[in-house]
Amino acid sequence: MMRTLFLQAPSFDGFDGGAGSRYQARREIQSYWYPTWLAQPAALVANSKLIDAPPHKTTLSDVLGQVRDYDLAVLHTSTPSFASDVKVIEAMKSTNPNLKVGLIGAKVAVQSDDSLREAPIVDFVARNEFDFTIKDVADGVAWSDIKGLSYRNGQGVLVHNEDRAVMHDMDSLPFVTPVYKRDLVMENYFIFYIYHAYI
Repeated sequence: MMRTLFLQAPSFDGFDGGAGSRYQARREIQSYWYPTWLAQPAALVANSKLIDAPPHKTTLSDVLGQVRDYDLAVLHTSTPSFASDVKVIEAMKSTNPNLKVGLIGAKVAVQSDDSLREAPIVDFVARNEFDFTIKDVADGVAWSDIKGLSYRNGQGVLVHNEDRAVMHDMDSLPFVTPVYKRDLVMENYFIFYIYHAYI
């Protein structure tokens, strides 16, 4: 089992993280939603850690201070935040050259080939239905055997494995609330007109 960090990367001052997004929006208000897309695979990977940087005001320096403790990092990205997220990955790999880093999110699900070409620093992307794909990576399954994974092989050729089937049994996923309790400060999540709505 790889020591795994799930990261919603630090962003610019005033970033609005509504809907657990990576949309680079600056508005007159801020609202932070739980990072569900990262918390769900984090609940599948034993002894993982989730850092949701924007609502916790976690800086890049804070992240880099911890990155040596991990073998694998998984970041949620989006089209607007992609370039910024790649810079974070570059800094992480500069600190820990052995770190494997993958991306999840709608951008890489739809543009897996382009994303890997645009960011050679990224080791893999997990496409649709990525939860168990990420678990397989963390469990050390050979990448060639993991459905839903796109990556570079030993010759640098981009490989897109068979799609992972659409999940119908949602009960196969564990609850994410233990991850929230362990790694997040609940009071940091709010909608501007309903204070601490998630609690």
